[in-house]
Amino acid sequence: MTRQPHDQLAKEYLEELLAPLGNVTISKDVESELQEIDVWFVPTTSSSENSE
Repeated sequence: MTRQPHDQLAKEYLEELLAPLGNVTISKDVESELQEIDVWFVPTTSSSENSE
């Protein structure tokens, strides 16, 4: 849940920015805690060509 209008904009911006590099999840719930992760990013494994 977003508290500020710019919070949702920032999440959407990060999602678009990071999507080509890996898996992005917006507003992921943490099961063991009473918290929520705003942006969860898992980079994809790729060859050394992309790191150059």
